[in-house]
Amino acid sequence: MDDSKPLILIVEDSSVNGRLCERLLNKGGFDTAVCTDGESAIEFVNTNLPDLILLDIVMPGIDGFEFCRVMKNNPKIKDTPIIFLSAMDDEKSIINGFDSGAVDFITKPFRHRELLARTKTHVELKRAKEKLLRLAITDELTGLVNRRYFMGRLLHEYERTKRYESVFTVLMIDLDYFKNINDTYGHQAGDSVLRKVSDSMKLSLRLSDIIGRIGGEEFAVILPETEIGAAMIIGDRLRKRIDDMEINHKDTGIKITISIGVSPSSKNDLSIDDVLQRADSALYRAKENGRNRIYAG
Repeated sequence: MDDSKPLILIVEDSSVNGRLCERLLNKGGFDTAVCTDGESAIEFVNTNLPDLILLDIVMPGIDGFEFCRVMKNNPKIKDTPIIFLSAMDDEKSIINGFDSGAVDFITKPFRHRELLARTKTHVELKRAKEKLLRLAITDELTGLVNRRYFMGRLLHEYERTKRYESVFTVLMIDLDYFKNINDTYGHQAGDSVLRKVSDSMKLSLRLSDIIGRIGGEEFAVILPETEIGAAMIIGDRLRKRIDDMEINHKDTGIKITISIGVSPSSKNDLSIDDVLQRADSALYRAKENGRNRIYAG
């Protein structure tokens, strides 16, 4: 388990059983929320992300099987493990539960230690999978998404804008004279600069924007639903923020600047490479014309 308490959603129309599960799980170190029907549970997961759902089958309104299928069709919650907790212990009900997307089935009356053990096991499995996924898509040094994941998201954004005739803009970013920092202060200082610059740029972007490290000192940003004018404003805000920074390393203040190339998507693009080539060309011009500036392509 990580440091945060796992949240368990209990969906149970019996107030007695709901309170019993709640007490057991709270005592076992879990946070809990209780809903008495499927409809209110669906509303709950729209604004909360439980680590696991304990689900009864027989409930007013939609039953547990239907609720489970609804959860598995929701991208935000589809990977959350669901354990059926029901008195319906016939083979057909159990098979139906697994077919609906559940990971486990506990029959009532349940053994207290078994409920806790199964809950703990499935929460740990979920969090371990999430950690592996984060490691697979994250640049280890900066904490930004890595090149592979970034390019996948860029392709997805390109296909989405083609389908809906919308627009996105790409920023290509390069740290100016970064080799000089490594040569002058050492690679430890260079790593510190990369981390601090990454953190600063991330804070300057919107939640919907995607920033990744795509090379040694190269970064890129996807700005969904953003025209060139707004993108230039966002990019220049990034540039100024980095220009204003002074990064402390062993009592030495290190200054760094960035150059940015900007390119919006176009309905005439034949592939994502067209957008990237324009952004790369704009970045090259920014560096050729003095660095610490932003050019559009």
